[in-house]
Amino acid sequence: MSDRVLVGDIGGTNARFALAHQTNAGQFELSKVIILQGGDYSSFDSALSEYLARIGPDRPRHALLAGAGPVQDEIIHLVNRDWTLDRALIEAKYGFEQACLVNDYSAMARAIPEMPDSSFRVLHEGRSLEQRMAILVGGPGTGLGIATLLPKGARGWEVIPGEGGYASYCPRTPREWALAEALRREHGFVSNELVLAGIGLEAVHRALCQIDGVDWKPMPPSEIMAQAKAGDQICSDICDIRSAATFDALGDAALINGTLGGVVMTGGVAVRLADWLAHPAALARFQARGLKRDYMMDIPIRLLLSGEAALIGAAALHFEQETSR
Repeated sequence: MSDRVLVGDIGGTNARFALAHQTNAGQFELSKVIILQGGDYSSFDSALSEYLARIGPDRPRHALLAGAGPVQDEIIHLVNRDWTLDRALIEAKYGFEQACLVNDYSAMARAIPEMPDSSFRVLHEGRSLEQRMAILVGGPGTGLGIATLLPKGARGWEVIPGEGGYASYCPRTPREWALAEALRREHGFVSNELVLAGIGLEAVHRALCQIDGVDWKPMPPSEIMAQAKAGDQICSDICDIRSAATFDALGDAALINGTLGGVVMTGGVAVRLADWLAHPAALARFQARGLKRDYMMDIPIRLLLSGEAALIGAAALHFEQETSR
């Protein structure tokens, strides 16, 4: 078994890298964690080269990189950034004995059993279960990622990644129907990701301004949230709509997959929306499933606060692969 592995969490906004090892107690520890802004680099190769230059010549022989996109033919084309991760090219260019690529939410989901309770904020207690059950992991960052974590054997876990960001957005209120129609005119298909993730924030803001007959001007996320807290109606609606849409999307996925083991909400957008997500009106959107309301009430919901979780999950996936060989 290799003693260290280079792990990466490559998203639409940031590229996180670290070195990881497994302790004698079976835990996963990180060192040399560096976060690079994706916009500062023209390609994934340039970002990885920067990280390797910073850590010096003592590099691991193995790498496991989690990218925000599906793995096809051992290649990941990032969904929300014009970067490509190619396993064969990474091995050849950087001299790794073995590089492995996984979807970013495979790594994110696999991290959940390894994280301490202090890494989570409980949004809904739900019902404690005596046996291990499936867990849904997902939420908004730059995009919307979703994966299902399935118990495997006595202690293990298997991850089933998905592409829930591209499921159809389902408006429920008149305000949301007006927003969906405005977005449809401009974008055609209105996905969950367009409404609730960072990639669609400007489009949602612009559409609501258009609906209300207000001149639109660009506004960074931090200002939108500050204006929402100060009582601005459009900015407040943005936060309410995105929180409701997050619970709608995850509620549908939890119901379809039967994830009675819980829902873990992830992503930088979700963390920034924490106060809105904790509001009873937002939580009600998760539970409002007609005859299955009681079923949904049983599902615990937690918000993941750690920004390094996917790196821990990538390490767990790597060392599991090493053990199985």
